Amino acid sequence: GAASLGVTKVTSASHLEESHRNVVNELRTLVVVSGALAQSDGSGAGVRASEVVNLSVLLEQYLDGTEVDVDIVASDGEWQYAAITDNGPTVEPWFNETWGVCPSLLPVEKQRELKELAVNSLTALGFDSGVFHVECKYTSTGPQLVEVNARMGGGPVHEHNLRAWGVDLVEEAIFIALGIPARPFTPEVPIEPIAYYLVPAAHSGYVQELPDIDALQRRDEVIWAKAMVQKGDYVTGPEAGMPTWMMDLMVRAPSAQEALELVMRLKEENEVKVA
Repeated sequence: GAASLGVTKVTSASHLEESHRNVVNELRTLVVVSGALAQSDGSGAGVRASEVVNLSVLLEQYLDGTEVDVDIVASDGEWQYAAITDNGPTVEPWFNETWGVCPSLLPVEKQRELKELAVNSLTALGFDSGVFHVECKYTSTGPQLVEVNARMGGGPVHEHNLRAWGVDLVEEAIFIALGIPARPFTPEVPIEPIAYYLVPAAHSGYVQELPDIDALQRRDEVIWAKAMVQKGDYVTGPEAGMPTWMMDLMVRAPSAQEALELVMRLKEENEVKVA
């Protein structure tokens, strides 16, 4: 996983050749910076991804339904922690992320099925210890696997697992690396339900005005509010390519539903104006 770089939706056989060509061209521009894939900014920073990463293209089935992340700590052949975070709809055809909420708002039975799929996928792949970020969807035909990442998830994953469930995924990864059994304590109810929103550009253009980020950050219910662009920056909308993330919000509330409603409201009230 790398923020859906090189991912696109193919709608027909005639569209496949063009999509393949575009994806290959995009992958050729990627670099590895601080261990992560990123689009080159032309500064020369990083190492060409093609020199250190397999950039083969994989054609996958399109899956409908609700996407989730399942963050897992496994130790001594058994899973010790598995938490589900609901993901908002991705921006198609590029599939970059939007919002998330933890704990999950899905029915308990669907959560159980998704956890079982995620854990069984690790077993099928031969993993018995480590921290894993597994992405699944609950589709019209039931739970389906998207991908298994044999590492902690990026972005807000560490923070929301720590805040919602008190589990430090970095700490657990260190324990496992040192041969110390990982046994994270998980409370029966979440400590602090959270929601986040990585706000994508709705259309291409130049950033004309930013909301008052400092005022947002001062609100008690706001964990963080971060501008990801500056006034005058050019941003890409979905009509032209992978949408640019413009703002990063994370909030807390007494319940997961309230947290989700709050972050949605703050996103609408604090617009990044683009023209």
